[in-house]
Amino acid sequence: MVSKAPKGAAGAGEIVKQLGIAGIALVCGLGLMPPLIYFAGTAALGAYEGAGIGTLYRSVFKGMADGSVAAWSVVLGPYALFLLFQLLRRWWYAGT
Repeated sequence: MVSKAPKGAAGAGEIVKQLGIAGIALVCGLGLMPPLIYFAGTAALGAYEGAGIGTLYRSVFKGMADGSVAAWSVVLGPYALFLLFQLLRRWWYAGT
């Protein structure tokens, strides 16, 4: 007899897939977002004294340690954007 999972329940493969996506998004949040923010800021506002990519990384990591919402938003932003896209896609297909 084959047991059916309740509708909406995630199987082991789906959980592994989501954990992989979350890991990639976390790496992007930690590795790519600070340089992108730095280069966008210097392109839009120009360089300023005492600023550098290392300073921005220190600021983000210190903010994470202090519980700063802004620092955590930078790091978790890519995964939050993915979840928003996934939610909108499911909403779109539920209406059809």
